[in-house]
Amino acid sequence: MGRAGAFTARADDASAIEYNPAGLASIDGTYIYLTNRFGYADEEYRRAGTLDWSRAQGGLPDYVTFDPVSNQEAWQLLGPMVVAASDFGLDDWGFAIGAYGPPGIATQKFPVDGGSRYMLTERDVKILYYNLSAAWKYKKIFGIGMSLQWVDMSSLKLGLVINGSTAPGDVSPVKSLFDMQAIVEGADHYGFSGILGAWYRPRPFLQMGFSGRLIPVDMNADCDLSLEPLDLNLETPPELKRNSKSDNDVTFSMTMPVELRFGIRYMYLDAAKEVFDLEFDFRYEMWSLMDEFVINGEGLSAEVFGTEVEVGKIVIPKKWRDTYSLRLGSDVTVVEDVFFLRAGGFFESAAARRDYAYVDFFASDRLGASAGASVTFYGLDLSLAYTYVFELPFTVSEEDSKIYQQVPGSSCDAPYTDSNTCDEHYAGQPSAAANAGTYIASYHFMAMSVSYGF
Repeated sequence: MGRAGAFTARADDASAIEYNPAGLASIDGTYIYLTNRFGYADEEYRRAGTLDWSRAQGGLPDYVTFDPVSNQEAWQLLGPMVVAASDFGLDDWGFAIGAYGPPGIATQKFPVDGGSRYMLTERDVKILYYNLSAAWKYKKIFGIGMSLQWVDMSSLKLGLVINGSTAPGDVSPVKSLFDMQAIVEGADHYGFSGILGAWYRPRPFLQMGFSGRLIPVDMNADCDLSLEPLDLNLETPPELKRNSKSDNDVTFSMTMPVELRFGIRYMYLDAAKEVFDLEFDFRYEMWSLMDEFVINGEGLSAEVFGTEVEVGKIVIPKKWRDTYSLRLGSDVTVVEDVFFLRAGGFFESAAARRDYAYVDFFASDRLGASAGASVTFYGLDLSLAYTYVFELPFTVSEEDSKIYQQVPGSSCDAPYTDSNTCDEHYAGQPSAAANAGTYIASYHFMAMSVSYGF
């Protein structure tokens, strides 16, 4: 992390199970590696002002503005990696077993009455990658390796507000009497993937590395759905049914991307000892596989005031794009075999299209800077790293918005122009735009690790 992720060619410790498993072949001895990544997400959404035709008087709508909202669960205190690695006394082999959580911010919470209510009220997703890794090298010229991964989404919780109205043409862009907070909770313990890696060292001072997660991870979580009315004074919550029997099972599906990394590294040597290195990495992530989030009710309905409303599919379109990042990192030996400093920086292109922007991932173009240090003594290695990430702010207009308020009971169907079922003021839209506004975000990450070798 102190090298801003520029580690594909260098990968020479137990964290190679993620960056480039071929690097495990460079391990000499046995190592226990523990690390934890802390994160702080400074995320703010400022919803654009909107005309509220549901409260029009004398043919004139209210113009409503919104206060900024921020992530109320900004701290993420757990982002672990635990690895045991060894060469088992073999000159050309390395093996490892370990687990780690993917980088990023796993939890978010926004006020239910805030401007983001029709996009997200909360998100909590915990994922662990369990790894079995092996690597082999030919002398010091090249190496290959693989990490087989079991992907465990141990818990998932998503919340957003939906409009439960069934009245034809009823569009309430700010607040509806029939608003309900929908909470989806579940897990998926059965994802599988893998990482292939290789490195090549044609000269003592030059090394290249490649690694890739070539198998996308399809997550299909079995979940429970609950509905909580926000303003309706109901004696009992809405009853969820399937085939006239009480039920609340839904599925949630999404796809994690294929990732490719390439790195080239220059090493300045003095009497065969490395004084410093400089590595340039290119990373490509196929986020276009993340086309949409789907909450599938599969025949589920909710009964409100004696009327059944089909839950059907709640589809949150993402339409993400493939991304690339350019990363530059370096290590410098300050005291030989004892004290090391490192630093780096990166640029990463935006995954989200602006018209499909959403507060769950503030995925615009981003810049990052990192620094770190290590001290080694008696086989013990202690390290610290810090990364600052700045996202370029952007604004989405209502005219460009492609995310709309969820109204499962609406009879307004595509192309959304039937005046009998749709509101004429929102012609061509299924409901009111939900994601118009300005998105501002920056992130702080810190990692602390300890490794012991013998």
